[in-house]
Formats: sequence, C-alpha cells, structure tokens
Amino acid sequence: MDNGVESAVNHLEDLECPDGGALWDIFRRQDAPKLKEYLRKHFKEFRHIYCVPLKQVFDPIHDQTFYLTVEHKNRLKAEYGVEPWTFVQKQGDAVFIPAGCPHQVRNLKSCIKVALDFVSPENVNECIRLTEEFRVLPENHRSREDKLEVKKMTIFAMKQAVDDLLNLKAGSRRKVEERLKKKKS
Repeated sequence: MDNGVESAVNHLEDLECPDGGALWDIFRRQDAPKLKEYLRKHFKEFRHIYCVPLKQVFDPIHDQTFYLTVEHKNRLKAEYGVEPWTFVQKQGDAVFIPAGCPHQVRNLKSCIKVALDFVSPENVNECIRLTEEFRVLPENHRSREDKLEVKKMTIFAMKQAVDDLLNLKAGSRRKVEERLKKKKS
C-alpha cells in the first residue's frame, strides 16, 4: 500500500469524505483459501452484533460475519502474506468486484448501496465454482440462494448462440439460393 492509503486506513477518524464514501478491501480470488484459513484460526477473536462472540463458522467468507480491522489485516499479511487492495469509494464512484474476490466494505458516512450482479464470459467458471460453494452451505444459510443463477444463464446463452448459428446458416443458404437464381436468369 502506498503511504497515503495506509495512513487513511490506519486513521479512519482522520478521513474527510464530505460527499459520503466507503472504505473497501478487496482480496484476490486466489487468496480466498488463505483468508478462510486465517478466519477459521482466529474466529474467536471476532465479535458480532452487540459484541457477542461468534459461536460457529460455516464458511468464513459466505457467513458475512467478519470485518477485518487494520490489526487483523496486518496479522493476515504477516501470517499468510495476504493483503487486500484498499481504497476509499467516493460519491458517484462505481466498484466492480471480480467473481470470487472476497471483499468487505465499511461506510464512512450514510450511504445507499445499489448492487448489480454481472457474469462475464471470462468468469463463468468462477461463478459455477461459487454456486457449488453456496450449494453445500446449510439449508437456512443466508448465502445459500443462487443469486447469479449462472447455470440458467449459461443455458440461455447457449440457446441464443445455437439460434444465432441457425439463423446465420439459414441466411447463408438464402444468399446462395438467390445467387443461383440470378445465374440461371
């Protein structure tokens, strides 16, 4: 991290965000297993609503019950070599989070969140992997629902591709037939 961001992260009270804002930490998707291991190892150090200790952890990331403080992020880096990309989002900024990248956000001022899930062709495999992770969560887990519906999206995309190919083939056939008619006349 550069010193400006590091200073902002270590001194949240000094942050001046008159237009609102949020502090983001986004981890690389390849660091997710190490992050999960760290959270499982240290989960008793975290507190949930009303400072109640966490009793159990099903999935340290999908449970959405942890917030890593600066101290925990420093320990995560020291113990596992993992650190997030940290930045302040200002009013009007959009944040794109690649599929499978664990992240946390802390509102610095009152904020409204508008979220949209998007599955790019480059991330279909990662989205399918995430869907499988969600599937094995306990029945009443808040993250169990397949919000992306990536398998359904894949089927519709494949159907559209087949339809486009059939239409292209039909259009090519018509063009060939038209050329043959012109040659005959």
